[in-house]
Amino acid sequence: MTTRPTPKPPLRSSTGPVPMHVQQGGARLVIDRLLPGSARPLQADVKTLERFCALMAAEGYVAHVSALAFDRIYARERFIFAKRRGSPQLAGLAMSLLHCHRYGISRAPR
Repeated sequence: MTTRPTPKPPLRSSTGPVPMHVQQGGARLVIDRLLPGSARPLQADVKTLERFCALMAAEGYVAHVSALAFDRIYARERFIFAKRRGSPQLAGLAMSLLHCHRYGISRAPR
C-alpha cells in the first residue's frame, strides 16, 4: 500500500523588510588606523598582507587584507591554498605567513 506525500504549503511572497524607527543620535563615525600588530588576531604586518593579496590577485585568486588580519580561519585557508597552488614566490610568502599564523611571530619570507 502506497502513501501519498503530504502536499507542501504554497510559498508566500516576501513582504520586504520591516520598517524600524531610529532615534537621531549624536554618535560620530571615527575612522582610525588598524589595530597595532600585537592587538590583531594574526600577528603580521599589514604591508605583508597587502603584498600577499597582490600576489594572489596577480594569479587570479581572491584574498582580502582585512579578513586576513582579523579572521584566523579565513587566513589559514587562504595561506594553505596559496602554498599549494601559488607560484614559488607566493608559496614562500604563504609559508612565512602560516608560520606567523601558527606561532604568532613573523619571520622573513624565504
